[in-house]
Amino acid sequence: MKKLIIILLLLSSCSEYIIDPRASKQPKEIIRDQIECDKLIKENVNSFIRWLDYDLLIRKCLTNRGHSIIN
Repeated sequence: MKKLIIILLLLSSCSEYIIDPRASKQPKEIIRDQIECDKLIKENVNSFIRWLDYDLLIRKCLTNRGHSIIN
């Protein structure tokens, strides 16, 4: 039972983010900003924390760069 709960928690935390290009300040820069945010996170964040909070970190980075995240 505990294994099932752990698996459900892990699967429920896996989600993709969607960037709204119309609401972003510079929609042409979305791909470049995603790559740069990913690189910054990999270089500056512990691998365990990155594994737990990658979605939150990438969303915050992209939001701080002026992009609108839908979900």
